[in-house]
Amino acid sequence: MNPQQLHDELKDEFEYPVDHATVLAQIGGATVDAPDDIDSETVDEILASDNDKIYETAEDLVDSIYGNLDDSYIGRKYYDDRGANIDGDDYEDPHDDQNQSF
Repeated sequence: MNPQQLHDELKDEFEYPVDHATVLAQIGGATVDAPDDIDSETVDEILASDNDKIYETAEDLVDSIYGNLDDSYIGRKYYDDRGANIDGDDYEDPHDDQNQSF
């Protein structure tokens, strides 16, 4: 599953509210695609910390999935096409030496 399409895919998948066990039983093995395809995880892995939760709406379920995604889903870390927003000599700007945008 593509993370951007989660809401559309999940709104008709369940009758809400739905409990955690039902979500895992129906779609726990479905993979949520990471941008690099190497770090993709299953819904079961992503929602492992949500034990016994009740999802009231599709938005609630999607928010839980988004909130539990790891850093591999955010794209390039520290990328900012607008520059630093903090002035000062002692500000240390985090940066990614591997990926540069020109």
